[in-house]
Amino acid sequence: MSRLALPLFSWYNSAQCVSKERKNMDTFTIPAIHTRQYLQEKEAAVLHTIPGVDLLLGAYSDERHKLETQYPDAAFALRIVSDLFFPDRELASIHMEAYSAILNGENIPDIRFRYQREMDAYHQRHLWD
Repeated sequence: MSRLALPLFSWYNSAQCVSKERKNMDTFTIPAIHTRQYLQEKEAAVLHTIPGVDLLLGAYSDERHKLETQYPDAAFALRIVSDLFFPDRELASIHMEAYSAILNGENIPDIRFRYQREMDAYHQRHLWD
């Protein structure tokens, strides 16, 4: 092979790679990244559809306990929304999973059941930490 053939061959291969990448990028879709404002708006819309949320948000501390027993789904949803961030990655993951399920409109008693099961398992794993 001559010295000229090698650079032409490598140039051809690089041009083919770039061409293939361009084709791949044409069909590539960018994932939806939600902003904090979007999540807050969706959270407000979803929370206000849960019976008792408005009453709990407007209640004084002395009447709050009675309302929490009367509206356990609303109390659970508000607790999950307010306890999203933990320094422990595993706890944060459990809460974020419940939060996402609430925002997706899943059945609150089912979410509470899964959440409680995961929290019990977490406490069993970390009983002696």
